[in-house]
Amino acid sequence: MSSNDLLLLVLAMAATTYLLRVSPFILFRKPIRNPRIVAFIQILPYSILAAMVIPDAFSATETEGIPANVSTVSSIAGMLAAFILARLNRSLPTVAAGGVIVAWLAQQLLLS
Repeated sequence: MSSNDLLLLVLAMAATTYLLRVSPFILFRKPIRNPRIVAFIQILPYSILAAMVIPDAFSATETEGIPANVSTVSSIAGMLAAFILARLNRSLPTVAAGGVIVAWLAQQLLLS
C-alpha cells in the first residue's frame, strides 16, 4: 500500500468518524421528548458493550487441553461474578478483575 493510499484511508476513516459523531446534532436539533426513544438511547451503550464483551468472555477461557464444559462453566461463573460486582456499584477495574479471578478459580477447581 502506498503512502498516498494510506493517507486517503486515514482521511476517509476520520471523515466517517466525524460524520457519525456530528450527525445526531444535525438530525435532532430539538430535545427528544418521546420516552421510548430516550430510553432506547440511554440503554444503547450497555447493549453494545454486552454484544462486544459476552462472546469474548466465552472464548477467553478456551484453551487447548481444557474440556469445553469446563471452559463454559468458568466463563459463566466469571460473568456472573462481574455482574454481581457491577450491580454492587464497584469500580470497573474491580468488576473486571473480579470476573477474571472467579473465572480462573472456577477453572482450577473444575480441573482438579
